[in-house]
Amino acid sequence: MKQFEHAEAAYWQAGSDSRVLCKELLEVCKQQHHPLLGFSYVLYGRILLAFGENEKALSALSKGVKLVEHAEDLEHRAFSMLWLGVALERNTKFIPAVEMWVKTIELALELTQLEYGVEAYLNVSLVYYQVGQYSTADLLMKNGLKLAESINNKKLIAKSGIFLMDSLLNAQKYDAAIALLSRVEPHALAHGDMTWLVQICNGYAECYWKLNQTELAVVFYESGLAIAGSYKLAWAYCITVVAYGEFLEKNNRIGEAFLLLERAHEILKSTNIGDLEENLNYLLYLAHKERGDQRSALLVLRIYEHQAIQHLARELGAKGYKLNLNRLEKARAMLVRTHLKFERLAGWVMPGVSLQHLRQFRLRCECSEVTDRVIELTMSTHVEPVIEQRIAALLNDYCTLNDLWVFIPPNRYVIYPAEAQSILMDFSTRLANAIERQPWARYGIEKVTAKVKLQLASVAMLKQVDVLLKKELDSV
Repeated sequence: MKQFEHAEAAYWQAGSDSRVLCKELLEVCKQQHHPLLGFSYVLYGRILLAFGENEKALSALSKGVKLVEHAEDLEHRAFSMLWLGVALERNTKFIPAVEMWVKTIELALELTQLEYGVEAYLNVSLVYYQVGQYSTADLLMKNGLKLAESINNKKLIAKSGIFLMDSLLNAQKYDAAIALLSRVEPHALAHGDMTWLVQICNGYAECYWKLNQTELAVVFYESGLAIAGSYKLAWAYCITVVAYGEFLEKNNRIGEAFLLLERAHEILKSTNIGDLEENLNYLLYLAHKERGDQRSALLVLRIYEHQAIQHLARELGAKGYKLNLNRLEKARAMLVRTHLKFERLAGWVMPGVSLQHLRQFRLRCECSEVTDRVIELTMSTHVEPVIEQRIAALLNDYCTLNDLWVFIPPNRYVIYPAEAQSILMDFSTRLANAIERQPWARYGIEKVTAKVKLQLASVAMLKQVDVLLKKELDSV
């Protein structure tokens, strides 16, 4: 059904017609008693969330999940539960949201739909942050990034990095935040979500501002504005204007932000982002005051004060919500336990570390010709998780689909080419150079060098693989 594809495309384009398309899709599915009626409710609820219509979204998503379950639509069930959790959280139903995401994780593990499980895992971390459970939130955010990297999902690596970035900024760990942003930035670019790239620019800008490198901060704020403006990203443009305005105000330059603030104010009139408008109005009040326009300043100040009172009432309502900490602790314990299970399942996705690839590698060794050669790469340091992820990405780029490779702790990789090649040394040298050219300093790692050696596939290598196989089997 082409309309599902159109609705999905419209969601990512974030156009104003996306809500209409999803509504039309829902009506068609109702008329036809379509088996994906539940999924169409979910898509409609998701787009309502994007437009800030949270109560309507919760109603649509609740109905959608029930219909998806009734239709035994396993393909879309974890996705539907994931977004119902988002709707519950947006309506300040924090405990039910966490419990819905825990169910999402359990189902995602059962169906091996790991991307939905990781996203739910990341969403849970934000709830713990919102309710003041900061140590748990940080642990979950870090685990979420590791899980996203373990399944090599660029979207989730970028998302988890941005979540963790906010946590590091709030903790004033600016150097660590810069290193993290450098780590996830290539994945955000590869995924192509320009909104996240804008957020990364803003993160860099805040770090350099707080590190007293104001010129660099301005460069990144201006870059964020340019990207948001070029791609017509209304929300991203406005959050950048607010962040940039706060920077200029703290540096006694609020007057420079006046035109930006006015443009953002016009954009926000067509959106439903109340909290952002409140921050924007406060900056606009200061800018009018700086320009000597007392009448306009007073008008905006009155609007800001009204919004601030409403915001405070909502905050008190949310914090007054009786949180069942026992239920939260039970959910947290389950999430920590699932982390290891996630990693084992993710091994089936990441070549070179799973039982499947070890077995395939062993079989190729058993069937090898006397003249078959393998490439051995020895790193100059122990291969930590960050190094392993970067090298895995390079191996995926350089090797063919039929080449096999394994990691032999603590610092060796062995590649068994699919076919005997006369230029193995040239290939392996280029691969080693690529490893050494990686921006290791950006990840807080000293330079990594790779030593190359060609050797015959041997019985000794089989024994090494058998040791790895036994270790993996014992851990399952």
